[in-house]
Amino acid sequence: MARKLKYGKGRGSIEIDGVQRDLILESIRAADPSIIKVLEDTVDELARNSQERWLVRQPKYGKSQDSKNQHTTGIRIVPPYTIEAFVENSAPYAWAIKAGPTSNTNIPAGKRLAAVVLWDPARRGVDKVIQQIANETIKRIRRV
Repeated sequence: MARKLKYGKGRGSIEIDGVQRDLILESIRAADPSIIKVLEDTVDELARNSQERWLVRQPKYGKSQDSKNQHTTGIRIVPPYTIEAFVENSAPYAWAIKAGPTSNTNIPAGKRLAAVVLWDPARRGVDKVIQQIANETIKRIRRV
């Protein structure tokens, strides 16, 4: 999956690429490698699990537009001092996909796919991420 670097949030955000992207990501990782690793590992796992569970349109309903393979992960810098890790499905219609009554899945019919395979797991995993970051912070404090 592609790793992106964004600055800002929402429609006003910009994506940073090229040499600047590499330089900024390297600086962020150097500043606090253990916490950034926890965030990156978590979003990679969320993206992998989401991609595995992502529904593909059945051939009898038309050609699939391959939204399953459009997951991206990245780091977002939100001024003034916030760094976020994110996972997204960059297909423009991904938020609108609903499970159908004949879908071969355990997702209830009519539920939005992105909510079930991306948002809900992310919400459930927040406490785990917080605990991992707290443990890394405590380790760093004990070293000093």
